[in-house]
Amino acid sequence: MTQPFRAALALAAAALAAPLAAKEPAPAPLPDLTAMSAKQLYTLFTEDENRWQEEPCTFGVPVITALEGHAPQPLPPELRRLRLLAEIFCADKEERYEDGLKFTAEFAELSPDEPLTSLAIYFAGRLDNPDHLMALLRGLNNAGLGTLDRDTFWSASRAIRDAGRSDELDALALEWTSTGKLAFLDTELHEAIAVAALRAAAKTGRGDMAESLLVSITDPSSYIDLLTFRTYEPFWPQIEARAGRNLALVGEENVRVARARLTNAPEDRDRFSAAAYALHYNGQFEDAIALAQRWRERKAKGAAIEEGDAWALNIEAYAYDSLGQFKKADAVFDELAKYDPEEHDWVVNFVINRASRLTGQGRWREGLKATDLARRVAEQQGSTYAKLIIARDRACIFERLGRAKDAAPELAYLRENWKEGVQLSVQGLMCHGLDAEAAALLLGALRDEDGREEALAAFQTDELDLFYTATTLPEATDLLTGHPELAAELAKHVRAMPEEFIPQAALRRVARKEGAVQ
Repeated sequence: MTQPFRAALALAAAALAAPLAAKEPAPAPLPDLTAMSAKQLYTLFTEDENRWQEEPCTFGVPVITALEGHAPQPLPPELRRLRLLAEIFCADKEERYEDGLKFTAEFAELSPDEPLTSLAIYFAGRLDNPDHLMALLRGLNNAGLGTLDRDTFWSASRAIRDAGRSDELDALALEWTSTGKLAFLDTELHEAIAVAALRAAAKTGRGDMAESLLVSITDPSSYIDLLTFRTYEPFWPQIEARAGRNLALVGEENVRVARARLTNAPEDRDRFSAAAYALHYNGQFEDAIALAQRWRERKAKGAAIEEGDAWALNIEAYAYDSLGQFKKADAVFDELAKYDPEEHDWVVNFVINRASRLTGQGRWREGLKATDLARRVAEQQGSTYAKLIIARDRACIFERLGRAKDAAPELAYLRENWKEGVQLSVQGLMCHGLDAEAAALLLGALRDEDGREEALAAFQTDELDLFYTATTLPEATDLLTGHPELAAELAKHVRAMPEEFIPQAALRRVARKEGAVQ
């Protein structure tokens, strides 16, 4: 193989981690590629090592194809891989998602140890075809499972569940866990997959799997569902033993695991925030604050803030709230709100949480002003769910301030998009005394298997919500006394949390009154 080919092929390895193509700039005209030698083609290709990715259709594919014409036969696999990557980027640029899926499959055949799992799932998701997504997940070999990252898995899972295919996904999770595939998966996925597998095991009578699956489930928030949802009733004795009184056993285990993961990778900001979450969920509020404040040590050394740092600071604020130190919590959220959302797209999460916190505390005028900022940011970067949070908050604020008529657009948005966040829509309606409408939404969702899980989450009371701090807004449970049909339907699917398993984090929180700030 000539030196130009060796050098060109060396670029292929770096390309494997490249994102999909950005907007392609206006291409410079290409010379006659058929008249060029291999050396000339190589020189053209390497003048700008990123051009083939930035201009995949007008530069990458034609130039690499021309290079293939000068290559020895059979074509070196590295060069074929490089051309397939260019084809993949071009397919995305031209929105030819079927072709993109085909090219990623060809790449996987050529390089079974380095499949482009995330790209394949990306294209299947673009096609909005749950059959493709399920087939991809089922077909992953051990190497493919190893490249399945958290964000890719969650996006695929959400699409599959939204299509009403939850049981199939749960069955696949059970298959993975019962055949030793969990060992190949990112440890960040173990808990979610174990919960899905436990759900399938409960439905299919696989009691032999309960103990081993519970080992992988350490988050106390997971145990709130496991201890209350009747789906898991066959395993409640094992779940109760694993959780411990007030979720203390599993809470301590969660802290131990999160701290160990952070110790192994102290610069990993996601692990940093995960450790803060674990401490907060276990009621170790002072420890969560102390950990989050390590960010300021990094900042003093010139480190730029990352999203994981911001989530840890969010937990710091909620921990201050849990201790009754509301002004300190205000200061943390005000600090987060100062970051430029154009530079840090994750800011949208924190300006929304800031506004919701003020609203939930009954600080209506402050909350309204905060929702103005949250809405400006969310218009550019917020999901429908994010916008529902803002609409819920503003609907309730306007009612409390005696401006109910101003809430009409907010209520309209909540009604139009209720399936994206039934709990939020219900709270907004309840703030305006529309209890019958709210109860009807919940009853319909509970009777719809696809919407049931979201509806059940709406009945989670403050003491069982380990993330957000307590709110003065109405809750779905307030509807049960006046709507016996709703209460009867709910009882089919959940039980009240046994008192001995109320999380110790909830028991340690300082009570708060509406509008109070310390």
